[in-house]
Amino acid sequence: MDKKCVPLPERETVWIVLSALILVATGCKKNDQPAGEPASAGIRLVITGAPESAVLVGETFALNVEITPEDADAGTVVWSSSDPAVAKVNADGYVLATGKGECEILATAEKASAKVSVSVKDRDPAKDEMGHQGAEKKKFGQNNTSTVFSIGNTGWTGLLWYQGGNNNSMTYYENGTFKAVWNGTNSFIAGVGYYGGDDKRLNNMQYDCYFRHSKTGSGGGYNYISVYGWTVNPLVEFYIVDDWFSKPGPNLLGQKKGEFVVDGDTYEIYQNMRYNAPSIDGEKTFPQFFSVRSSSRQNGHIDISAHFKQWEKLGMKIGNIFQLMFAVETGGGSGSLDCDYFYLSDGQN
Repeated sequence: MDKKCVPLPERETVWIVLSALILVATGCKKNDQPAGEPASAGIRLVITGAPESAVLVGETFALNVEITPEDADAGTVVWSSSDPAVAKVNADGYVLATGKGECEILATAEKASAKVSVSVKDRDPAKDEMGHQGAEKKKFGQNNTSTVFSIGNTGWTGLLWYQGGNNNSMTYYENGTFKAVWNGTNSFIAGVGYYGGDDKRLNNMQYDCYFRHSKTGSGGGYNYISVYGWTVNPLVEFYIVDDWFSKPGPNLLGQKKGEFVVDGDTYEIYQNMRYNAPSIDGEKTFPQFFSVRSSSRQNGHIDISAHFKQWEKLGMKIGNIFQLMFAVETGGGSGSLDCDYFYLSDGQN
C-alpha cells in the first residue's frame, strides 16, 4: 500500500478530531478579552458636538458622550481640559474658549475614555464682522440716576447715567453692541459689561475686552473711551483709556506712577485722588487709577488683567470687581459713539 494512504492509529484520530473542535471553539471567541483583562475593555466613549473648525475666543459649545454598547455601564464621566488657558470645560461638557491655541478636551470614565482636539483663534475686531445683532432697544434714562438693564442672555449689563442735557440715550442690541448719544450734558456715561450687585467678581480672574467703535461730535472738558469700572474693599474707580475726543492730561489724571507696554503700545499709568466725590457708595474719598494709551485706536483687544497686575506692582491696590464695562464718559459736549463690536470676558464658564 502507498505510504501516504497508511491509516493512523485510532487514538491519534481521536486527538485530531478533538484538536479541530478546540480550534473551532476558540476561533468563534477570538474577540473575547484575554484571560486577566476586564470585560469592560469592550466599552467605548465617543464625544460628539465638537466644532469642525477653529472657534473664536469667548465662543462656547456643548459636548456630549455616546457610550457603546448602548446598554453598557462605563461609570461616571468626568470632563477635563489639557489646557484651561485655551479652553475650559465644566462638569456638563460645556466648553468656553478662553485663549488662542490648541488643546484637548477629555471625557474620562471608570471603564473608558475619549478625547477631542479643540482649536481656538483670537478675535480680530478690525476684520471680524459682528455688528449690531438681535432686537434693538432704547433707554433714555433719568437725570442724576443710574439706569441699569440686562443685555439679553449674555450676562452683561447696560449702564446709562447723565447729568443735564436733553435727548441723551443709549440704544443696545442682544449681542452687547450699543450706540450712545449725548447732547449738552455736564456729565455722561454709557457702556456695557459686568455690574456686580452682590455677585462681586474677583480681580484674579482673567479679563479681556474686544471692541470696535466710531464717534462723532465732542466730549467736553474730560472724555474717555475706555474699559471703566469700580472695585470695593478698597473703593477704587479705574479707567483703561484707549480713545478720546481730546487726550486727557495730568491735570485730570493726577500723579504719574509709571508706564508699561501691552497690546502693542505703551500705556502711562496715573493715580488721582477724589475727595468727597460721587461714587457707587455715596459721597466718598477714593483714588482713581488710569492707564492711558500713547496713541488712540478705535478697535482692538485690551488685556484688562495685565493692567490690574501692573497697578498692583506699583502699589496701586484694587479690590473686588464691582463694575467692569466698555464705556464712553464725557464731561460735556454733544456727540455719539457707535460700538458695533463688543466682547468682554472674565474667563469663567
